[in-house]
Amino acid sequence: MAHVTPSDLTSLLGGITLQGVYKQLRQHEAAPRSLSNRRRWVEPADVRRLLEGRDFTYPHLNIAFQIVKGGTGKTSLAYALATRASHYGVRVLAIDFDQQGNLTRSFNVDARERPVWLHVVRDRLDPRECIIEVSETLHLLPSNLNNSRLDIEVTSRASNLRDMLRDKLETIRSSYDLVVMDCPPAINKMNTAVTCGADLIIIPVNPDPYAIDGLDFTLAELDRIKVEFKVRFDHQVVWNRYDARERLGMVYMHELAKSPTRAAHLLPVVIRTDTSVKNAIFQAKSVFDLPKRSAIQDDIDQFTREILGLNQWKEDKQAGVA
Repeated sequence: MAHVTPSDLTSLLGGITLQGVYKQLRQHEAAPRSLSNRRRWVEPADVRRLLEGRDFTYPHLNIAFQIVKGGTGKTSLAYALATRASHYGVRVLAIDFDQQGNLTRSFNVDARERPVWLHVVRDRLDPRECIIEVSETLHLLPSNLNNSRLDIEVTSRASNLRDMLRDKLETIRSSYDLVVMDCPPAINKMNTAVTCGADLIIIPVNPDPYAIDGLDFTLAELDRIKVEFKVRFDHQVVWNRYDARERLGMVYMHELAKSPTRAAHLLPVVIRTDTSVKNAIFQAKSVFDLPKRSAIQDDIDQFTREILGLNQWKEDKQAGVA
């Protein structure tokens, strides 16, 4: 698995040379490692020591990827965020709530015989018994077709949707900085429970009218949940699969930005379309495992920094804010 490179740290820290990064790593008794293609990378634990040594506070967030329309790249972005955040030393738990199990397969995990969230709800199984270690900083609670009964179980048990997720995660939550949840493209009881237990909802949108309609429908549902269950959470919209060669992409971006309620929650990051994504999926890898640097790597890196608060931390450091 690829990690953060010394050049990535030079870009993030700002005002520091590559040699300065090496010096700081040595101060933390860490050294970049070399890959077979001579690329150098830094272990996640060493990245964490370096950033915490410069007063960065790692976030503690439950993040859900949701939109009622399928095909917007929701699962791909959930996978990308979980993977890239783990490279920065973030302790990540990825949870796949979608019975299709695409997030699970993205991690090259065969979960057909594994316990999933259905067993946590129906059989009161401890979530720890479902979790698979993908890497030292990244764990997965997988999904399979058993989760197709999940909403039926939640409904039949008249569960407390408002507190269900946080209650079920209580025994393990302190072990992770970030819980990244991939939800099916639907409005149902389980998605409502996930929304109630989330700190942040990320809504991926593509440059097409159906995705915009899906965004509006999702925003209306989030507003309903806030009122009905008296919960607080933030939501952010991310523009995904943007292609500058397509004129309609720019048209829909302007359309999205014209609405104050939409624009106020639009992340300052655009995820461009890139063939590297398909190549990585075919090889059961992350785009960061591919040997050639690509635009999608830069976009995902900026997206991850934005969600983790690293970009704001960098700006505050440069402005001299304590």
